[in-house]
Amino acid sequence: MCGICGVFGKADVKTAKKMLPLLAHRGPDDEYVVHGRDFCLGARRLSIIDIEGGRQPLSNETGDVWVAQNGEIYNFPFLRDQLIAKGHHFKSRTDTEVIVHVYEDQGREFYRSLNGMFAISLWDDAKKQGFLVRDRAGKKPLYYLVKDGVLYFASEIKALLLVPGFERKINIEALHHFLSYKHVPCPLSIFQGIYALPPAHSLTFCPGYGLKIERYWKVHFNSDDRTENLTEEEHIEELLRVLKQAVRRRLISDVPIGFFLSGGLDSGLSAALAAEMAGSQIKTFTLTYPESRASAGKNLDRESALKISQMYDTEHHEETIDFPDFPKEFPAIIDAFDEPFSGVASTYFLARAIARHVKVALSGDGADELFGSYLSHRLAYPLHNYVRSRETGETADNDLLVPYQDDTNYLESLAEKEDWRWRYKLLVFSDEEKASLYSPEIAEVTRVYSTLRHLRQYFDALKTTDPLNRILEAEFYSIFPDQVLAFVDRLSMAHSLEIRTAYLDPEFIELAARIPGRLKIKNGETKYILKQAGKRYLPPEIANRKKEGFIMPVTEWLYNDLEEYMRETLGPSPLKKHGLFNAAYVTRLIDDFYDKEYDYMQGNKLLSLLAFQVWYNIRMNGQAQR
Repeated sequence: MCGICGVFGKADVKTAKKMLPLLAHRGPDDEYVVHGRDFCLGARRLSIIDIEGGRQPLSNETGDVWVAQNGEIYNFPFLRDQLIAKGHHFKSRTDTEVIVHVYEDQGREFYRSLNGMFAISLWDDAKKQGFLVRDRAGKKPLYYLVKDGVLYFASEIKALLLVPGFERKINIEALHHFLSYKHVPCPLSIFQGIYALPPAHSLTFCPGYGLKIERYWKVHFNSDDRTENLTEEEHIEELLRVLKQAVRRRLISDVPIGFFLSGGLDSGLSAALAAEMAGSQIKTFTLTYPESRASAGKNLDRESALKISQMYDTEHHEETIDFPDFPKEFPAIIDAFDEPFSGVASTYFLARAIARHVKVALSGDGADELFGSYLSHRLAYPLHNYVRSRETGETADNDLLVPYQDDTNYLESLAEKEDWRWRYKLLVFSDEEKASLYSPEIAEVTRVYSTLRHLRQYFDALKTTDPLNRILEAEFYSIFPDQVLAFVDRLSMAHSLEIRTAYLDPEFIELAARIPGRLKIKNGETKYILKQAGKRYLPPEIANRKKEGFIMPVTEWLYNDLEEYMRETLGPSPLKKHGLFNAAYVTRLIDDFYDKEYDYMQGNKLLSLLAFQVWYNIRMNGQAQR
């Protein structure tokens, strides 16, 4: 695991060496730079495999192919044995060295053989050609910009802000979409000129010829004849077989590994499988709150996590977090992203606790997104059935509207023939609301942008007709990598903690994508087929229960305890510094929030504005955290 940076087309060693200290949190164990006439590669290393001999960047035997990566290649032992049999020679035991030899063996599409989470930079000095590659799901980030015909890249945006001559300007299109999604969608970044390489894409750069970006992997959430005809028992057996393999691959490490344990199915099943495979006691970690502020659900999470720990004899740790820390910690959280972000923040605190004990942890990320758990997933079938009944004039059977059979007014408020239209209604700010939010000048500029149109593009590419799998696939290529995986990576690496998840093994993703939607949510029960598999390792009351997970009730804290902080941060004077928003409109939003009963959606709007303003203070107004 590392933070990487570099230059293709020029030996700009000075800039690379300035970048690396800003990535030290991603790799506190070592720093190294290599360069030639036309390239420069740098890496900050978090030593996980081959602690003594795995320094990056590293090369092939002849020194004309160099590589640096952020991530882990889980199938590297298999690839290494194959390459040695073909005559390749290795100087280390690290997984990164496999990459240069796979490139020698297979050429420019070397990344197709790699199973892992990775952001790779590779330079072929003989061919004067550079490659950037990002893993299939998008666990590891990689950003780039082109300046005067030279390509600069880095694991995080903050490093690219040091490129000579780069001017910090807000990308208004990125801001427009952030206010709806809670994140900046790939390939945009909040800065004009800086782009994110999309998941499952490669970038080829030849000095003097420019760059070429290509997708190398895509999974469709379509069941086929084989999966449609499998029994539930056969689905369970196949799920567990592939998941066990995925967990086993992620236990490869020369340092101890910890396990997130939220008290629910996803992390619980992953930890249980690992406990059975590991040769020694595993360490588990959970996030808790003071009794005075913990909900009944949070208390049950804690109790369930403890029960799983006792079942599998884990070394269990708890981290308690309270609301007074939030105003102090929030800037550091936003700083970890380098751009506005108003999604989940709790990983920051749990990662900080885990990093005191281990360098690597396994989480349950990906299970919700593959099997259906979120509001949009729960709505997929009921809304589809409700709209169909409305079109035919027939009354929908209540069984087809579960769990919203007693709340048809809610279904009516969302009902649209096209699923992308009702999914749009769940976003934070609508395009119409943003027109009122902006200052007159920005409102005019943003007239050409439409988040509704942006969201639709994900749905237009779908092939499946299954209502649930359509939502799952659209979000797998949008909200999942840009928001969920973003907060997992940024908030863990802020504390030099590597997080792995078996649910995002490519083989497991492809298997889950083929499972019919009716087995993912059945009669309103979310993640149905995964729960059935989980019952073989966890008590039914834990496998079946609805958990709250590692989520902090930030908007509730804002409502109950942080009004002064909100008004101070989003007051007319701070907003005047950038002139993007209508200060009077923002003040009305704040007044409405605090003058009425707590409204979660209203809280999300203010949290997004708060996140933007804190980011602006850090990155555009010189209040950087580090």
